[in-house]
Amino acid sequence: MEFGLVLRWLLLVLAVGAVGLPVAAVLFRRFPGRGAALALPCSLALLTATAYWVGHLRFGWLAPVAGLVAVGIASALAIRGGVGVDRAHDRALDLDFRAYAGAATVFTVAFLVVVAVRAVTPGIVPAGGEKFLDYALLNAILRAPVLPPEDPWFAGEPVRYYYGAQLRAALLVRLTGTPPRFGYNLALASAFATLVVTAYGLAGALADARGHSARLGGLLGAFLVGFAGNLATPVRALFGLLPATSRSGTVTASSRGSVPPTRSPFARGRRSTRSPPGSRGTSSKGR
Repeated sequence: MEFGLVLRWLLLVLAVGAVGLPVAAVLFRRFPGRGAALALPCSLALLTATAYWVGHLRFGWLAPVAGLVAVGIASALAIRGGVGVDRAHDRALDLDFRAYAGAATVFTVAFLVVVAVRAVTPGIVPAGGEKFLDYALLNAILRAPVLPPEDPWFAGEPVRYYYGAQLRAALLVRLTGTPPRFGYNLALASAFATLVVTAYGLAGALADARGHSARLGGLLGAFLVGFAGNLATPVRALFGLLPATSRSGTVTASSRGSVPPTRSPFARGRRSTRSPPGSRGTSSKGR
């Protein structure tokens, strides 16, 4: 991975989010930090939606530039409506730049985590889920004069599939001048980081509404959404190191039949059809 491309991509995304800060302040005025943590996902959503509609007339450079202009116009309207900076006293009225700096830090950390992971294994492998589809759609969008792009598997026909995430990736690829082979992995990192920072903003708002620390609540929400689920694999690996008697999940009772047999939540295969002692058994065929 080229470090210059990573830095340029990251700075552009954070700049787009900063431009959309007044829009978030209007939409989420009751949130802590005036919704600064949600400025980045709001800006990317407005950028992508505008480029999508303009792209049906002409894609190329017109669509991404139109998206940036739309974010700027929306922010200007928000500032004209009362959200902005008091230049006379050089102080912020409704824009919490410190809160945005915290959200940008959360985004950057999540972004760099995925960049580090993809730097180790940057290839598109057959067992990688929909990587082939995503990369094909990304290149199809970049080649398209108008939207929708051509179907990568049906030459001459427009794609009949949702491609919003791939469109956002294509816009960032074009705006940063990043080659698609690098932009694909950077887009994956951006998608993950956007999810994490959105969870950070929403969880922080929930915590603040209940009288708790918005920052701690946001960090907890970001961890649970973005990282806790990924701990399932190492937990299962550690579980496999336990003695067999511990993995079986069988509960031994002092008296026969006092406790029915149980299974571990990590056990695989068919469930046992045995009934607890003293009850009539029912076969699976009779159900």
